[in-house]
This record gives sequence, structure tokens and C-alpha cells, in this order.
Amino acid sequence: MPIYEKLMGNPFVDSGVCGICEWLGPSVQPEQITREDLEQVVNDVAPIMQTDAGWGNLHGIFPNSVLTNPSYNKCKTAKCRMPNKCTTLNATFSKCDRIELFKDLCAKYLNTICELGQNGDCIGCGRRVTNASPLRRENIPLTGSGALRNFFPVFTERAPYCSACALAIQLCPLTLVTSGGKFLTLHSNSWRALRSWARICVSDVRQQELQQDITGCYNPGFVTPRNGLFYMARKMVEFQEMHTDESIAMQVYYFTNYGQEPKLEVLYMPESVFTFLRVVYQSEFKTAWLEIVQSGYKKVKWDKVQSEEDYKNNPNSVYENLLQSRSIIGFFIDWRARKPRGNWELLSLYLKEVREMTELRINALKQVGDFIAESIQKTNKISRLRNLERARSYPAFRNVLRYVIRDRIREGENEPLFSLDDYVEHLFPEPQFWSETRDLLTFRIYEKLHDWLVTNGAVNEDDEEDNETDELQEEN
Repeated sequence: MPIYEKLMGNPFVDSGVCGICEWLGPSVQPEQITREDLEQVVNDVAPIMQTDAGWGNLHGIFPNSVLTNPSYNKCKTAKCRMPNKCTTLNATFSKCDRIELFKDLCAKYLNTICELGQNGDCIGCGRRVTNASPLRRENIPLTGSGALRNFFPVFTERAPYCSACALAIQLCPLTLVTSGGKFLTLHSNSWRALRSWARICVSDVRQQELQQDITGCYNPGFVTPRNGLFYMARKMVEFQEMHTDESIAMQVYYFTNYGQEPKLEVLYMPESVFTFLRVVYQSEFKTAWLEIVQSGYKKVKWDKVQSEEDYKNNPNSVYENLLQSRSIIGFFIDWRARKPRGNWELLSLYLKEVREMTELRINALKQVGDFIAESIQKTNKISRLRNLERARSYPAFRNVLRYVIRDRIREGENEPLFSLDDYVEHLFPEPQFWSETRDLLTFRIYEKLHDWLVTNGAVNEDDEEDNETDELQEEN
């Protein structure tokens, strides 16, 4: 049996295993990892992963560990004149050489590693017996410390991990993301997704080593975790192996293990959202989608923006709605300019993948939108569009549709605006969500009529008419 397998289930263990694999090479799989491989990774990484080299944010992952506790940086040799930099042979290395201390800790795990079995009490893999020395928060993020049992499973005195999983967790910083003094840990139902992200993080750490500029965990500059999650998704789909039909969900743990203020927030990106983003970023829709995302940023003074850095950490309603399963249809529309962001194909993709709307309903909405656009253009009644835009209640919206039906009758149209079945099943299957139907029809009308609206001076109007249409008067 191997030491590790894909997707063992514990987010910190899986992150560490991904980091180990990626450090050894892009083709290395968990089942191939040997004890010799683990020893090589430890020897490579130990000189990098220390606070003296610049990895100061380790305090938020392993507080009071051999790599972060200041007491481990003081030599006890009586004649030492460089207590913080002692390298003499007879110095007490366990008190002055953090690299050797870390290697020594990892060696203890290495010497007791067992291969995977069928069952066990390790909470990292569930397939080995706990055989690591007592593990607390200095070695395992978000567990208890000392005599405090409140964070330990079933109030035990320590976290029950086997040596192999404990070692993997010591190396998980290779794949963590710094975010506003805290960290993002990616977990997924897809090994392909985890490896894609690990490649980005490990490549950054290797680049730091090459340039001799050690700064710690990968830091793309996102202090807002939700924005960071969507950045992660965007970067991952750039890899060829992500061009797949595999259903991928992403879960990100936003945490700090810092002693004075431990924190954990779990962000979940459903399979439907990731599938949508994967298609969008790999297609001609990418530019339009970025425009939609940009429209979701709050509190941005766009006239002063010079680059994405000026707003990328502002709250974003598009991201928040996607994570909360709320509609983002309104962001597909530039209301002031009366034009769509993207086209009906992009909107249809969102409706199918994320909103789980049927093709039949999408086509019915498109047809009704086309009919309304044709009627507005033929009758030259831009007021119908204004009334549609400003409908603030279900009755007001229905009243607009009634007037459009009358316009079509006057124009001699033989085909009805919609059938009774269309009305019940496709336009308003859930009347409480009538505004979604309004926005979809408005999108299609803008797509069909934008150039005509520009020609007729109906764009960027400063019209102060009443926004409600309940009291529409019949027009002659």
C-alpha cells in the first residue's frame, strides 16, 4: 500500500500532499511518493520555510512551533557571542537552528510512517493508527493547545493524527494563499483542481527561492477572501487539464491559527458556478464576463482608477450573489446606456448552468423579448420600454405586457405575444420572481434595439418620470 492517495479528505493533509507532489514534479502522483521523496522535500523546503528567511506569516499557521517561537532562536552555549546567529559545532542546535529543529521534527514523523491500511483512528486519513507525538495547535492549525480541550475532537487531549498525515500538514504552507494576514486553503472534490492550484503556489515559492527573496506563502494581493476565491478559480482554468467535463466544486477555508484571535470561515463555490466560470474563461465570453464582474464592485471611484489594484479588494456583488445562489441577471445589463453586457448566448449559459433554467423556457423568453422589441420599433413607442424598465411590481409589469399586446393587435400581428402556457410555465412559473423575467426581457430588447435606441436619442436619458407603472393611462 502507498503512503498517500488522492483526496484523502482532510483539507490540510490534501494541501500538503499536493504541495509534496508538485515539489517533486508535475507528473508525480501521491501513490508514487516514497520515504526518500519525503526526506528530499523536507531537506529542500526547511531552509526556505523559516521566519529568519522572511516567512514571517508562519505565525498564523504554526504559532509557537519550532519555526516561530522566539525561544528557539537563542543559543544556550556559554561562550557564544552571536546568540541569534550561532553556528558553532558545540552550540545547543535545538535552541539556535530552526532549520535543524524543523528537520528533526519531520524526521520523527518520517521514522514512524506506516503505509495506508484499511482503517484507523487518524482523523487525517482514517486508515492508519495514530502514532504521532501529541499534536496541538503549533503543529495542526485550528486545534487546541495545552490543557485546553475545546478545539480537540471529542475533547481529547490532542489531535489524533498518524505520522504521515502530520508530516503532510507541516508542508501544507507550500499551497496556502496569504489573504489580509490570514490564509486561504483550497479543498475540492477534484484532484485535478487541487493540483492546478498547487502548481501556482509552488511555482511562486520556487521563484522566491531562485531570486533569493523569500516572502512566504503565495500572495496575489487579495485581502477580501471571496474575491480571492474567484481569482483562484480564474487562474486554475488557465491550465489545459482543467479543460474537462468533470464536475468540480471548490471549498476554501479562510483561517488564521494565530494564538490571540483564531478564526475560520468556509466559502463554498458550487459545481454549477465553477462549470460556468470554466466555460466563460476558456471562450470568447471572457471579455464580456470581466465587464460584468467589474460592474459588481462597490464603492469604486472609477474616474480615479488606474489599474485593477485600485478596486480588486472592494466588495463585489456578482461574486457574493454567485456564492449565495442569488441572481446576477441585473449585472448583465448596462441600464443607463441601455445595452447588454455580453450577448444572449452568454446569458443563456448562465441561465442553464447556474440557474438551471430549461432550454424551452430560455427560448420562450427570447421569443417574447424579440416580439416586444419589434413592437417598440414598429410603433416608435420608446415609452413602452421606459415603462418596462420602471415596473416595480408584478401588477405593473403585467400592465406593460398588456399594452404591448394591444400595440401588436393594432399593427395587425397574427401571432400572440405569448400563449397561456408560455405565461404560466415560462414567463412567470414563480410570480414572486417576476423581476427576473423583466430583466431577461429587457436584456433581449437592448440586444435587439441598442443601435436603434442610440439613433433615436434614447440612451443616457435623464428622465425623471415616475418609476411606477401601476397607474399607466391608455394611450391613443
